[in-house]
Amino acid sequence: MTQLNDGLKKSLLPANAPFSAEQKTWLGGFFSGLRSHLAITQSLVPAQVAGKPITIIYGTQTGNAENCAYDVADAATALGLAPVVMDMDDVELEELAQAERILVCTSTYGEGEMPDNAAALWEAISSDHAPSFENSFFSVLALGDTGYDDFCLSGKQWDERLAELGATRIADRVDCDVDYEEPAAEWTAAALEIIKDKGSEAAASSVPTAAAPKKAKSKFGRKNPMLAPLIAKRRLTREQSSKEIMHFEFSIADTGESYEAGDALNIIPRNQPALVAELMAIFNIADDQQADYEGEQVVLKSLFTDIVEIRTPSKDFIQLIAPLSGDNTFAEMVVNKDNTGLNNFLYGKDVVDLLNAYNSVANISLEDLLKTLKAIAPRAYSIASSVNAHKDEVHLTIGSVRYNQEGRDHNGVCSTFLADIANEGEGIQCYFAPNKAFSVPEDDSTDIIMVGPGTGIAPFRGFIEEREARNASGQNWLFFGDRNKENDFIYREQLESLEAKGLLRLDLAFSRDQEAKIYVQTRMKEKGAEFFEWLEKGAYFYICGDAFRMAKDVDATIHEIVMEHGNMDKAAAEDYVNALRKAKRYVRDVY
Repeated sequence: MTQLNDGLKKSLLPANAPFSAEQKTWLGGFFSGLRSHLAITQSLVPAQVAGKPITIIYGTQTGNAENCAYDVADAATALGLAPVVMDMDDVELEELAQAERILVCTSTYGEGEMPDNAAALWEAISSDHAPSFENSFFSVLALGDTGYDDFCLSGKQWDERLAELGATRIADRVDCDVDYEEPAAEWTAAALEIIKDKGSEAAASSVPTAAAPKKAKSKFGRKNPMLAPLIAKRRLTREQSSKEIMHFEFSIADTGESYEAGDALNIIPRNQPALVAELMAIFNIADDQQADYEGEQVVLKSLFTDIVEIRTPSKDFIQLIAPLSGDNTFAEMVVNKDNTGLNNFLYGKDVVDLLNAYNSVANISLEDLLKTLKAIAPRAYSIASSVNAHKDEVHLTIGSVRYNQEGRDHNGVCSTFLADIANEGEGIQCYFAPNKAFSVPEDDSTDIIMVGPGTGIAPFRGFIEEREARNASGQNWLFFGDRNKENDFIYREQLESLEAKGLLRLDLAFSRDQEAKIYVQTRMKEKGAEFFEWLEKGAYFYICGDAFRMAKDVDATIHEIVMEHGNMDKAAAEDYVNALRKAKRYVRDVY
């Protein structure tokens, strides 16, 4: 098998070291990869700590579960325990099985998938050859979103698997919706109070602990967002394009906030006035009419505009209307939990669609409707800028969602809030979401390969700006594409300028410009030999964009490239790609 090279700085070796060029490349990669690993885990250093050790592992895609894990560690320290916080990618299963006290914090990604950093460990612990955990005590905190069918599935699977392997559950798993802070804090207090008295009394004389302080938490969040003025917006695609992609710029001056390239910005939107008016008309609600919502009297127009989700039907609303609808097919899909059929049936429909179709029969009251409505969810967008290139600014690249279905116009909540409703100069409620796993390499000499068609280019614009601001010597290779070059080549001037200056290698794939459709993965295969050579020399590989088709196709393509150009069979290629993931050299930001 071709040696997987964690590459990076050959300067780690003396210039006169008695090795061949090939040996220097390999050894330079090995030592630099080791240094990268140490940098990632620099907060875990040996320290003399009294107290029982407790292992806290996290699986995260956006950073929330990681934040929870460190909150648990703080609480554990306060109780006299010696916490070890570990990214699941850094966990060795045999060592984990030796831990007496284990707390798991994990999110669920996409449609019931493990987060990327948890995939390898989950595969290992799911094996028939997984070790026994009969001496371990555990509990699980699961983060999720009830808007998805497989709510908190990853946490449920961890909970079940640890019990199957003999571990003793000391506190019931807690499944958290998007408002996770309070239930997470309650779980933390309950689990620690029990687990601190479990296991042997042996104190940790020398265990990894957080010697370096973790990054301070932002003072802003979902319940306390900052107001960032919208200072500019413009359309990126041409008017003739079949899609509308917009560029937005916000000021964060005087907020005390900053971000890293690769982070996300959560926007708290307002609902479209037209949708609010349609919903109010169904229930004959006056503009100043009030009602009780969660124990408070509120003006319904304000509630529907600013507070609750009225576009995407909640599960509670579906369960309310389906049995009253008179539509046996609809009702049976809900009763039988036919998620695939139900998702196809509901595709593109909003609350108003369902009320228009069924409320003449269902006769749902306003009071019953209000009980089913959830708080409007923040929308997370990959940041499309570097703060080192745009001082006190954060940029977003967003595709506007607009379509007509059964005679009604439908609009994406946040995309069209920003495109149509928000005015320049207006303060937009938002807060940052760090994404430590999706970031440019610490080592500026490292090459990077980026695949980001359409709006998936967003974080890579930030990556390239950050690398340019750092004067990074590593090469940048971007695979970008969309439907038509003439109408959909967003950020064209900037990208072509970077290419002309030698700061960017650009491979383009516009699917509709020729009879045979060409996609980013097509270009990857065409350049397969060079692609593999870059990986062998230590390049990092990033994907951003559509999770359901593009990311899966790109993943399949990278396996094919490794097999062909690395002369490997399928199993060896799988090991190679998994090694890239474990080294955090293959990371994704997909949705």
